[in-house]
Amino acid sequence: MKLPKKRLPSRRKRRMIHHYFIPGAHNAHRPQFLEFQAIAINVAIVVLLFLIAHGVQRLVFTTPSEQVGAVIAAVLVDLANEDRSVDGLPALVMSPTLQEAAQMKADDMAGKEYFAHESPEGFDPWHWFEQAGYDFRFAGENLAVYFSDSAEVESAWMNSPKHRANILSSHFSEIGIALAHGRYQGYDTTFVVQMFGAPAQAGAVAIAGSSPSSDGSSRVAGATASALETIVEDEMFIAVKWEGEALAAVSDGSQPVGALKDGADSTNPFWRIATAPKTTLQYIYMALAALVLLVMSLMFLSGLRRMHVPSLIRGIGLLALIGFLLWSGTLLSGELLIL
Repeated sequence: MKLPKKRLPSRRKRRMIHHYFIPGAHNAHRPQFLEFQAIAINVAIVVLLFLIAHGVQRLVFTTPSEQVGAVIAAVLVDLANEDRSVDGLPALVMSPTLQEAAQMKADDMAGKEYFAHESPEGFDPWHWFEQAGYDFRFAGENLAVYFSDSAEVESAWMNSPKHRANILSSHFSEIGIALAHGRYQGYDTTFVVQMFGAPAQAGAVAIAGSSPSSDGSSRVAGATASALETIVEDEMFIAVKWEGEALAAVSDGSQPVGALKDGADSTNPFWRIATAPKTTLQYIYMALAALVLLVMSLMFLSGLRRMHVPSLIRGIGLLALIGFLLWSGTLLSGELLIL
């Protein structure tokens, strides 16, 4: 008869944790967590995680396949919708036409090495809406460059009042996001374009992307001045309303957020981690640093006379390594810029 394996008593587990992390007479005031062997293992883990994160970053953002690009776009849509849900706003639906417009704008920036809402030829964002054939009642655009982490760029947009206003606008019902790879300011980089819209209703006055007028100002094409009311217009955002009509329902063959080609699912935790390597690494490093600081604080509380100085030095060295790798990671990926 096979006997069940005995479980380790909870008291023994607590004693092991106490011996490993808490200095005292039971471990000669030398927590095992800060002993040379444990520190060596932690250093190896910290360096390995750094290499994995930057390997994933290069694989995903520097040379991504079309499928990976679609996953990154869908993750960004998910993140935008999570922020909208906090404010009680309905989710945006991914629009293939808006995605096409965003891709044309991203490819144009990458090909001509500029980063701006207006192209070198003077085309404003609404030009790309028009080129893609997206008739809109409301439209907006957010941009980012040196893009290497989906959570980081969403956080940067949400921390910017105008970008946040686009993401949380109740005027929008659809979204399209695209990436392109090129060079900017002498560095290889990834451009990301986020476009928002509310489509014109069938049978209503067609409202297409704007184009520059003769005096250089923006105008909305496809609609008469008497039919349009411009609510907001600046270098980042335009909102127009066709008189007498409510916002249109979602159309355009749009697909629900998270539904990707080949059955991939952007809500899968794996994709969240894979498309946010810098953020994931930062969280892991912060948790480990907090644990090191806690153990070091307990060493101070146990008394200066009893403190084991080599353990303290090893702890400081591990914290310094974590700080250095976080700083190096920012340098390697470049500073994220938004517009």
